[in-house]
Amino acid sequence: MKRLRFYLETCFVYLIGWFSSLFSPSKRLTFGKILGRILYFLLPQRVKIARQNLLFAYPTKDPKWVNDITKKVFENLGIVFAEFLALPWFDENVIKDYIRFENVELIREKYNEGKGVLLLSGHYGNWELLAYSVKVYLGLSVLIIVKPLSNYILDRVINQFRTQGGNQVVSMYESALKVVRTLKEKGIVALLADQSATKDKDIYVNFFGRKAATFDSPAHFALKYKVPVIIGFAKRESYYYKVRLEEIDHSDLNFDKEGIYELTRRYIEKLENVINEKPELWLWTHRRWKHNQENS
Repeated sequence: MKRLRFYLETCFVYLIGWFSSLFSPSKRLTFGKILGRILYFLLPQRVKIARQNLLFAYPTKDPKWVNDITKKVFENLGIVFAEFLALPWFDENVIKDYIRFENVELIREKYNEGKGVLLLSGHYGNWELLAYSVKVYLGLSVLIIVKPLSNYILDRVINQFRTQGGNQVVSMYESALKVVRTLKEKGIVALLADQSATKDKDIYVNFFGRKAATFDSPAHFALKYKVPVIIGFAKRESYYYKVRLEEIDHSDLNFDKEGIYELTRRYIEKLENVINEKPELWLWTHRRWKHNQENS
């Protein structure tokens, strides 16, 4: 019975993607907003989490602002679905129209140093198209760390979307050896490290005024293997996304507990800054402060 449900869910998602592919970018944006409004009504628990997170992060904002941003967060999620699920029907020109880098050559510059590259971002704007676009622009394959879906049939289909342009994916639960191998072979690894981490395994970093469990593996890999770290976020402008890349310098840090903490803090600080610019583009629907230092 579960397998049948998984197949039906996968067919439904595929159908949404095909339908979305028929639209122009501006109409796809509208379609995505409609999907997001539907999700808003179908996922009341996630709506509640988003509101609670926003109230905590922006305590001086009035309830109307919080409610408006919450609705826009779901609209953004719907837009991400509408755009990403149409990916099999996109060619390279469509991707380049959607994702517009200011300085994409920074990745090639660091790649040519022969140390490997670690690309960091967050669940902001359209993170899926951002990861996909690096191969389109530079012809360089990227290993993308992903969180598997419980629907294993849909998970396979989504990963086919992610890899159809030549990138690779690996589950976050099985990624350590693959990441090490890729970096040792001077390759490129892309990951998101902005969701709640493991309570007792990772580290606690200040995020919107409160300590939160934060993944330390990006900093661990960067410092241990002396890999440059580049951060970038897909910020929506009209229907397309502007991306400005920036290297997070860690030449002053050692591979130790203090160095890992500081490099992680620098990443989280940049993430918080970009969220403040357009809060509605970040995925507030997860329990980011599920673990905090006071309860650890």
